[in-house]
Amino acid sequence: MKNILLPGIFAFALVGCTSITTMTPAQFNQLSATQLPFSGSWSGEAGSSMAVLNLNRQGSGVLCLDDRKEAMSYKVKLVDNVLYSDQGVKFNVKALNNSNAKIRVSLLGLGVTLDLNKDDQLNNVTPRCKSLVAGS
Repeated sequence: MKNILLPGIFAFALVGCTSITTMTPAQFNQLSATQLPFSGSWSGEAGSSMAVLNLNRQGSGVLCLDDRKEAMSYKVKLVDNVLYSDQGVKFNVKALNNSNAKIRVSLLGLGVTLDLNKDDQLNNVTPRCKSLVAGS
């Protein structure tokens, strides 16, 4: 059941049907991100999907989700415990430290927590996400 549910949730998340804000791109650009005492990349697997989060010390960066059919990347800014994306999608941050990150994606009352581990060399990232994160 978990192997069916997770890809389904990611499919909806990839088309933007999760925690949508009414934020415009201009409002996203004006957000003041929460500064961090560390920076880097965190990656992990959720069902058949892979995710990578890359943040700089200023609290901004890129989140890439790849379901092995399509990769979506979002410019993100961390504001307190929420990652706001340039596409209007919100991701709740349950934990973020120098060794791991837990990010919750909710959809229609269902949710998935991305459990990501520090991966600054991007060793556990799909080639599509690697190029999207490196190109940001």
